[in-house]
Amino acid sequence: MLRLFRAALLGLAFDASLVGCAVTSGRLALAEPGSLALASASPLELRYTTSAPSPRNWVGLYYASGGGPDNGELDQPSIRWSYAPGAQGSVKFDNDGLGPGEYKAYFLADDKYKSLAAAVRFSLGESSRYPGSISVDYSRTPINVKYTTTRPGAKNWIGLYSADGGGPVDQVQVQPSLAWEWAPERVGEVTLSSKNLSPGEYRVFFLADGGYTWLSQPVNAHLRSSEAFGFIVRDVTTHNARQGDRFEASLANLVTQPGDGDTRFSIVGDAGWAVISPSGVISGTPPSGAADTTLHVEARDKHGVAASASVHIPVRPAGASLVDRLRILSFNLWHGGTQVSNYHEKQVRFLVDKNVDVVGFQESTGGHGARLARALNWYSWQGPDVSVISRYPITRVNAATSVSGSVTISLDPGKSDIVVWNAHLGYDPYGPYDFCFDRMSVGRVMEREAESGRTPQIEEITRKMGGHIADADNVPVFLLGDFNAPSHLDWTEATSGRHCGVGQVPWPSSKYPADAGLVDSFRHVHPDPAASPGITWSPIYLSNEGRPEPLDRIDFVYHRGRKLAVLDSEAVLVGNPTAEPNHANNEWTSDHRAVLTTYQITA
Repeated sequence: MLRLFRAALLGLAFDASLVGCAVTSGRLALAEPGSLALASASPLELRYTTSAPSPRNWVGLYYASGGGPDNGELDQPSIRWSYAPGAQGSVKFDNDGLGPGEYKAYFLADDKYKSLAAAVRFSLGESSRYPGSISVDYSRTPINVKYTTTRPGAKNWIGLYSADGGGPVDQVQVQPSLAWEWAPERVGEVTLSSKNLSPGEYRVFFLADGGYTWLSQPVNAHLRSSEAFGFIVRDVTTHNARQGDRFEASLANLVTQPGDGDTRFSIVGDAGWAVISPSGVISGTPPSGAADTTLHVEARDKHGVAASASVHIPVRPAGASLVDRLRILSFNLWHGGTQVSNYHEKQVRFLVDKNVDVVGFQESTGGHGARLARALNWYSWQGPDVSVISRYPITRVNAATSVSGSVTISLDPGKSDIVVWNAHLGYDPYGPYDFCFDRMSVGRVMEREAESGRTPQIEEITRKMGGHIADADNVPVFLLGDFNAPSHLDWTEATSGRHCGVGQVPWPSSKYPADAGLVDSFRHVHPDPAASPGITWSPIYLSNEGRPEPLDRIDFVYHRGRKLAVLDSEAVLVGNPTAEPNHANNEWTSDHRAVLTTYQITA
């Protein structure tokens, strides 16, 4: 039949605030053997009666501005619909995803478009100053968005963004859209691709003339996973608790259907000092003498499917510093991780398994840092490319540069702060290619390093870090990043055999941090580059136009601070990744290894 099928391979649910209601109804024609009336605006409920009941009578929701079957024929697909089989009864629709606007409901016969009652017109939401409305049809897949506007235009468009940020909330561009389509008509619909989208919450914007001026209020959308319900991870370690201090942590987004309001959490067995809310928030105050605590948590979805996880809560003594060990990770996400299937779940598993505390991401354009922070219930700062997420509060965003970001993190409020810088330097031209493929001299490669932009970029970063470096004995400072160039500590006479016969090279991208007093944590732990190369580029790209790809260490965790002692540093990945182009099913979601450094923090 012409009307849309209800069944969908991918379920979608949406968030919108809908308040207020106004209703008008036309006079019931004598030929229409029934009635239709609005019973409630939120939840949206319509009551009906008919003298011609049928199992396939149905109620459909449309925009009042057009699309409804006023002539008994299909015009536009419905926004919501439900069967109404009885002689009397009611149907309820999910308000989520219905933007503020004017709507009409129709009572129609036998899976077709013959009217059984006069259509009912009503408004949802507060009156909008915008000349349009959008709604998401969660009965279809991929994401289907219905729209209407009094200002149609050939370059009007609909864009999808992360709900955690990146959308044009101030009607100016912040991040590129994750998916988009033109929406030129007065009334119409678009289908947005869900390819490379992870389960979670998104925001849909209706925008004017190829720009970022709103044509309607945006609506939130929740994309469900096609996987069975369960915890993404089975063992979770939270941030530290402390005896006598209030503790809180959430597991709500560590399930495969994050954001589903019907999921309920509970603790199985003795919970000791901790409780968990039905929405997944663990809370409580460890008493004096409390030790590290393990909880066994169960989650059930709306169908009663259960999953379980063990949650470990480290408990510090009363009066002790809240954080004495800190694990910091630098991680290039490789287009957010989207080059690999199920990247969201794989990234979450990796971060939880490594029990990291602070992460600097590169290539997180599109809100991927904020996405992962949301999954972990962490704090985040998201930039156009780089981002930082942390178990502990981000209390300040510091001035940085176009290729870097800087935040202050409070490890113990009022007692212990750190400053974290994260950078992604320019990638072209790439020095090892100049040496290995084009056999250039050291002098010429250094000239091209300056041309690449990396040299002025790292010079600007270390200059702007000056105040933080000077105060590092009080507030430790870290510089993380993908520098797209090797280290002068790695290119030595002893390693020339691995570097195309080239010996010592004074790579500026590592010399500037070292000269500013920053310590390369990996090389501090592994001082011999011949014995411990620490290669991060690349576990995926092994061949370059038939030539062996030069493998090198281009990702770093630098630090400075009297309170820091390096316990370990390693280049990490998961499993044994298959090289491109056969990488799509790798457990490892990046084309770099990440760098993980563990620090001891003293008072």
